[in-house]
Amino acid sequence: MSVVEDHDMGGNSISFLEVDGFRYPLVDPETIKGLPQMKVKDDDIFLLAYPKSGTHWLWEVTSMLLQGSANAIPHSKSELMVEFRTQEVIDAFPASPRVLNTHVRYNQLPLQAREKKCRLIYLLRNPKDVALSYYHHHRSFKKVYGGYSGSFNDYLPFFLAGKTDYGSWFDSVLQWEEDIKIQRDRHPIHIMSYEDMKQSPVEEIRKLAGFLGVPGDDSLYNAVADKCSFEDMKKEKEPHEPKFVYRKGEVGDWQNWLTPDQNEIFDKLFHENMKDSKFKDNIRFTLP
Repeated sequence: MSVVEDHDMGGNSISFLEVDGFRYPLVDPETIKGLPQMKVKDDDIFLLAYPKSGTHWLWEVTSMLLQGSANAIPHSKSELMVEFRTQEVIDAFPASPRVLNTHVRYNQLPLQAREKKCRLIYLLRNPKDVALSYYHHHRSFKKVYGGYSGSFNDYLPFFLAGKTDYGSWFDSVLQWEEDIKIQRDRHPIHIMSYEDMKQSPVEEIRKLAGFLGVPGDDSLYNAVADKCSFEDMKKEKEPHEPKFVYRKGEVGDWQNWLTPDQNEIFDKLFHENMKDSKFKDNIRFTLP
């Protein structure tokens, strides 16, 4: 494992931790190294997604459903992010079930998570908004990425080439699609999309509650949807997370950033890579 420095199309440097050819943010390498041996519980729930797909939002929703109330969770989902936290930190949250979360792929999960019948929630978001949100993420977390300061025009080709931490969005999504198909008999799996959550939050929360097997009714689902609105979450989570974790939370903001030429390139790559994917039916670039 080593720290690697790469450069976007404008020559702006950005740094990552590279372990076995896979890029992570600049976090503790010993924690990454110990991930396969991490011990998990049978009833742990794993929230899985490519970065900037809405994991903070969905983690909060899931945690509220499990506690049976729309009270804000008094800590950050990052404290239960398995590739960033030691066994001791994870074990400090003894409640069951726990909502663990990660951006790694199935074969990088703790071995026990793969052996046990842990429930998996997989979240998709359209990659154009992911790219834009990831750009702002990389510029904001300067200590984690070596002070990256490039423009979006220079960043986008870097993202499309899969050079960011956690690799290519296309590779990640397609690998998860294949692994979910293979692992359905081992794990209960629930697939969600960011856009569906934005358009029909109560309906999606109701479906999620059914998957989790928790009691609830429309009064709870509506309360959770309201409490987990973007503005409320941004305010409630301020003591626990950096302000820039919550930027806009919009669907379709990419339309304000991508040029027609960039959009054409993105569309071409999307259709080339996703032509045989069933996941592409879960991905919408805008809401009706």
